[in-house]
Amino acid sequence: MKQFFISMLLCACATLSFSQPLNNISKDRNGNPMLEGCCTREALLQEPFAAWFVPNYNNYVVDSSTAAQLKQHINNKTFVLFLGTWCGDSKREVPRLYKIFDYCGVKPEQIKLVMVSNHDTAYKQSPTHEEKGLNIFRVPTLLVLENGNEINRFVEYPVESLEKDLLKILSRSAYKDAYNKTK
Repeated sequence: MKQFFISMLLCACATLSFSQPLNNISKDRNGNPMLEGCCTREALLQEPFAAWFVPNYNNYVVDSSTAAQLKQHINNKTFVLFLGTWCGDSKREVPRLYKIFDYCGVKPEQIKLVMVSNHDTAYKQSPTHEEKGLNIFRVPTLLVLENGNEINRFVEYPVESLEKDLLKILSRSAYKDAYNKTK
């Protein structure tokens, strides 16, 4: 069943155009602009989101030694990133993840972004429910897929560092996110 939800998610997000206008902006529970649903990186580079994305991206220093090891593991992987543009953890970690992805040569088509709401009636849900059946309880959550199957996930903040956590996930070493003690 989980495989079905992942397949539907990949199909839904694959239809995005990189020149698509920002028509999925709404207001968060505090009245601030919020993105919802499948988006592209370009959406995060437009105001008001660029105000936090750009400096957090530019100020992050990639652990180049560990990131160099990541490069050999990125082929045939898809990264599905659930985030909230209203969420402090997302604002901190997502630009850093992108800096690592850029360093490692991850192609834009390998990354699917799904923005979730912070409204009480749709908390951590997207308008078309790409999160359904995927146990998205905290954001950011990065699902790492190979051949459409989830191999592991990063949840909210790194255990060691973003690069070291990703290396463990991508190399299929033992990894447990901060909330999952069973993997």
